[in-house]
Amino acid sequence: MKRSRKLAGLVSAGVLTTTALLGAPEAAAIDHEVQTADPDPGGVAWFTEHGDYVYVCDQEPDGWAVGLDVYWNGGSYTLSAGGSGNCDLADASESGHDLPENAYINFRVYLHKSGTPYAYQRTAQWYNDN
Repeated sequence: MKRSRKLAGLVSAGVLTTTALLGAPEAAAIDHEVQTADPDPGGVAWFTEHGDYVYVCDQEPDGWAVGLDVYWNGGSYTLSAGGSGNCDLADASESGHDLPENAYINFRVYLHKSGTPYAYQRTAQWYNDN
């Protein structure tokens, strides 16, 4: 099940904390980060290997939403958050979101709005060994 929440309501059980973005994962818990390619990044994605936590957050009140495609050999899913301060998250406990261990996982973060599906996209590939 996809969960979308306002950042202020995202703090829970030590997984998330208040940092530069209220509700962003703790710096120590973040294994990887990628931001959209625009000059003042409007979107950011984080990946925490232990538990397969994946977050995508909209950082700018600019009318664009941020999307994240997560894909690997044999599977994929997409997250999206619109409106400054909103995030979407997924973790291994959700059906279809348990990422394979000892495998490369691909991430594509981008901004989108009607008529412009993949603006300022940036891709990253990380090895999931937890």
